[in-house]
Amino acid sequence: MYLSTQQSRRLADLCAVMASDVSKAQLLQSLAQPLAQFMQADHLVSRQWDAGKKQYAICASYNVKFSRIRAYEEHFQFCDPITPRLRQLRQPSRVSDVCSAQELEQSEFYNDHLRQDGIHWGVNVYAYQGDACLGDLVIYRARGREDFSRQDMACLNIIAPVFTAALTRLDGVSAAKTGWMGYNEAELTRLLTGRCQLSPRETDVVMHCLHGRSDKEIARLLQIGFTTVRYHLGHAFEKLGVQGRTKLAHQVGQLLSQA
Repeated sequence: MYLSTQQSRRLADLCAVMASDVSKAQLLQSLAQPLAQFMQADHLVSRQWDAGKKQYAICASYNVKFSRIRAYEEHFQFCDPITPRLRQLRQPSRVSDVCSAQELEQSEFYNDHLRQDGIHWGVNVYAYQGDACLGDLVIYRARGREDFSRQDMACLNIIAPVFTAALTRLDGVSAAKTGWMGYNEAELTRLLTGRCQLSPRETDVVMHCLHGRSDKEIARLLQIGFTTVRYHLGHAFEKLGVQGRTKLAHQVGQLLSQA
């Protein structure tokens, strides 16, 4: 496999993103656009598998309409002939490796879903921890372009174990850091953005604060200025009715218990 200097640099940048100290949701969204561009793809989604409900939720995307995401979550995933086959392989694989063009083009999934956005070629990458699917990457190219090449697949075989390690690490970190209160990040986020009426950025800052990160660390992770962190924290503290960090966890705990 040959990579140009620019491609090697982009691959290194992708690995750096996957090694960053952010939440799982932030990592997946931060990864979506640069990975799609590195793969010279037109669209990308990342899905979270709910083993209890036996269905996917799309948690990050690049160049995909919200209406198409909603249609997939509500209907098309249940008539998807491709994903069950690709999941069994547990390694980066092309749609064309498991489904002929004739079979694909005769399916409802293709004609009423993929085709609506001009999608034709695809490749999936899965992250597994034992039998648990931690997440995936679904990368698409438009009709009229070429299928993913051997070199493309070789690059994904480099990325896949780094991706798996990142999701494994972040799932473990998330469980440990939210265990202090017995609530997960989704519940905390719903409380902060809903009942407490914090803005998305104020919520991000408060979540980092609850995890014990300093203002400087938060600024670095969110790529904003130190004074901007203090600005958002000040507004968040006012909305939550606290004077500073020392009372924040206690107040959030009380609000969660009342929810």
